[in-house]
Formats: sequence, structure tokens, C-alpha cells
Amino acid sequence: MFENTLICKICGGDVKADAEGSGDICLNCGNEFMRSSADTKKLNRITYFRNNLNFAAAEKLSDEIILANPEDSEAHWNKFLSEYGIQYVLKGGKRFPVCRKNPSSLAPLAENESYKRALYYATEDLQSKYSDMGVAINEAVDIARNVFAQEKSYDIFVLTAEDANADEDSYGYRLFLRFTENLGFSVFYAPEILKDMDESEKAAHIAYALENSRIMLPSFKNVADCCDGFNNYAVNAFAAAIKGEDKYIFPVFSGDTLSFQQLPETLVWLDGGFDSTDSEFMREISETVEKILKPEEASVVPDAIVTATAANKENLIKRAYMFLEDGEFETADTYFDKILDIDIEESRAYIGKLLAKCKLKSEEEIPNLPQTLTEDKDYIKAIRFATPEQKARYEALNGAIVERIEGEKKRISEERQRIAAERAEAERLESERRARQHKEERKLEYKRRRDPLKRTLDEVRAELNKTFITPKRKAELKEDEAKVEKNLRELDMLFADIFD
Repeated sequence: MFENTLICKICGGDVKADAEGSGDICLNCGNEFMRSSADTKKLNRITYFRNNLNFAAAEKLSDEIILANPEDSEAHWNKFLSEYGIQYVLKGGKRFPVCRKNPSSLAPLAENESYKRALYYATEDLQSKYSDMGVAINEAVDIARNVFAQEKSYDIFVLTAEDANADEDSYGYRLFLRFTENLGFSVFYAPEILKDMDESEKAAHIAYALENSRIMLPSFKNVADCCDGFNNYAVNAFAAAIKGEDKYIFPVFSGDTLSFQQLPETLVWLDGGFDSTDSEFMREISETVEKILKPEEASVVPDAIVTATAANKENLIKRAYMFLEDGEFETADTYFDKILDIDIEESRAYIGKLLAKCKLKSEEEIPNLPQTLTEDKDYIKAIRFATPEQKARYEALNGAIVERIEGEKKRISEERQRIAAERAEAERLESERRARQHKEERKLEYKRRRDPLKRTLDEVRAELNKTFITPKRKAELKEDEAKVEKNLRELDMLFADIFD
């Protein structure tokens, strides 16, 4: 993994010795830095750790190099980057720094010992490079300070891959919708919260949310998610703040592709997680989160519910649906269970349990659910035992969900097509503008090179037209005239594209 060839600490590209042989330059991004006497593999490990947001490991390794060579400016600079949680991200073909740490714990650059020592031991040219990079880093830290100055906190941090989008991230997006639209919690979900922000702001908001959320729900679909550097950084950063605080982590994983033991080490030590493939998953995780965030609203189950008999089944159904209307979902669910004790084939009770599970107050709210009901066990039983009229109504409600989801997909697809078409048109117009500009520049260049030749040709021909001229001079002029005419023809051929 960590070859003997040095890699760039900014972009991870290959480097080679500069012209003077005293330093190195990245072949990818052009970054320049001093030749270090440290072991190349150690320097590469520092870059690897920092790019994967493991700043503690990168700082520790930098200290080892500094201990062996206190005057190694690159080691001090690497330690400074690790202390400030600096990661270089790519955007628009350019790398620039973002700050992944709480800026309140960071001293001003001018007061940071690692920064000062890096400048002190660097060459004069590299000092200038460090200073320029320091300005950009300081800007990233200032952006983080502005973000951390806000007072907002989050109930829940739904963790997903850093470059995920809501359309593809089914697990995270379902959780986001569940806890915001259905349960009304404040949720940090990067694909929604960080829309239209630049990379520096995104990094700062993520760092802020990690410190100011009560519950983290990290979502893992496969082994790659478990090995992702950003996911591990976020989990470790959140876990580090749990001690002594009222904070919790409940990992979510896909049981079809992962076992709980395959989750990142920090999570495996927890009591357990939630399998998103379990039919009871959404209800169970909702109840767990609600008990923490809204303990005062926990539904109170009556001390005793009258022994249910067939005679009072209809009254129990009415009372259960009244509890739904009042938002007392756990009590309603208890009543529906009692109804099923009377009549296990009562379709309305299964639909009622579905409503209670999804925290819905009436059937009219079913079309707003984020996913279809075809795999829900209560819905399946409701359909199984329904009368023809009930079955038609339930299927119509599920059909409304399907229609809404398909409509949203279509709208999103059409919007993407529109944006793509606008982008393509803009690119076409820009391409045409550049082509016109290039042609005009070529015309100017043609004129600049042609005019001197034309003047020379005019001068030669003017002298040839003189009455008194020696044969020798006339021969010389004829030769000059032929050369100039040849040059003009070659020039016309070279710039033939400007004459269409």
C-alpha cells in the first residue's frame, strides 16, 4: 500500500525531484515541497491517514519523524495539517483545503508551533509556498468558525457516504423522511442539508453536526461502506463525544449483505444494531429514538383494558381509531391487538396497526408514506381478510403511494433532463463562442504575419518597375519576389480555416 515512491500530501499523486534536486514536485497538482530525510513509507502513511480523516494517526506518525529529525519542515507541516484536521478536496479540477475539526479548539495559525517550525526550517521558496497555503487554510478555518457560531443543534445525525445523493441512498433517505416528515425531529442528513454548499461549508457543517447531535444513525449497505474513511471518521468523532453525554449511536445495516460483526470496530462493541431488511425495522427504530427524544410523550397504556368480547368489538375499533386521531399510537396499537384477540381476521385492525406503526392518524395519510405497502405484514393480512370493498380501498391507497413515488421519480427525471439539456446548450454556446474567438485570434495572427510580407512584396515590385535597374539587381529582385510570394502562399495554406 505504501510504496517507496513518494506521493503528494495534497492530492496523493506521484512526485519527482525538482530541477535543483533539493525538493520535490507533484506531477498531478504541481505542489512543491522540500526533500525530506524521513522514510518515504512513513510520509505516504501520513498522507493516507489524513486523506482518510484519521488525523490522530497522522499526527502521531509526524511526531515520530520529528523526533528523529527535528529540522524536517515537511514533518512539521504534516503535523500542522493533522492538528487542524485539514483535508484537500477536489472540485473543478483544483484541490483546496477544508477543516474537519471544531475551530474553537484551534489556535490562530501564527500561534501554532508546528506551523511556525515548518516555516522556520523551510527554504525561502518553500516558506512562500507554506504562507500561501496557510492563507487558504486560514480561510477554511474561518468558514468553520462561522458555522460553529450557530446555535442550532440536531436531534439525529443520519450518516451516509459523503458523496451520496438522496435518489440513490434509499436507507438514509428513508430514515430522513421518517424522522422529519412523520415524527417532526430535527435531522442532519447531508444530501438534503448541504445542498448548494461549497466543500468548505459542507465539511464545517458535518463537523458541527457531529458535535451537536444527540443520536447518530450510521447506515451501512455493504462492506465498502464499513471501510469508507469518511464513515469511520464520522463514527469515531461522534463516539468520542459520547462519554459523559446523553448521546447514542444506533447502527443500521442491510442484513442481506452484512452481518453486525462486519460493522466498523467502534460499532461492534455496542449492544446491537437495526437490520433494515427486517419488516419491523422502521417501527422499532422509531420507537427506540422516540423513547430517548420524547420520553414525556410515551403513550400510557391503560392499567386494564376491559376483557374484549365479540359484543364490544365495534366499540373497541371506534376507540382505537380515536386514539389514532389523538396521536396516541401505542395505546391505539394495544387496542388493535385486543380486537385481534376477539377476531383474528378483522381487516380494520391490521390496517389500524399499520397506521399506529407509521404514526399516521387516519387512512387518508397513507398515500404520503415514503414507500409502498406490498411487503408490510400488517397490510398483507389486511388485504387477506378484507371484504371486497375494503380490499379495493386499501389497494387504492397503496396505488396512490405508487403513483406519487412514480410521479416524483418522473419529475426528478424530467428535471434532470432539463438541467442536462440546459447544460448541453450552454456548453454548445460556449464551444461556439470559443471557436469564434479562436478564429478571430487566428485572423489577427494571419494579418500580423501577412502584412510585413505584403509590404516587402510591394517594395520589391516597386523597385522592379523602376526604369533604370541592372540585370543583376533585377534577377535578385525577381528571386526575392518569388520567395515572398511563396511565403504568402504557405501562409494562406496555414491559415486556410479562417477563409470559410
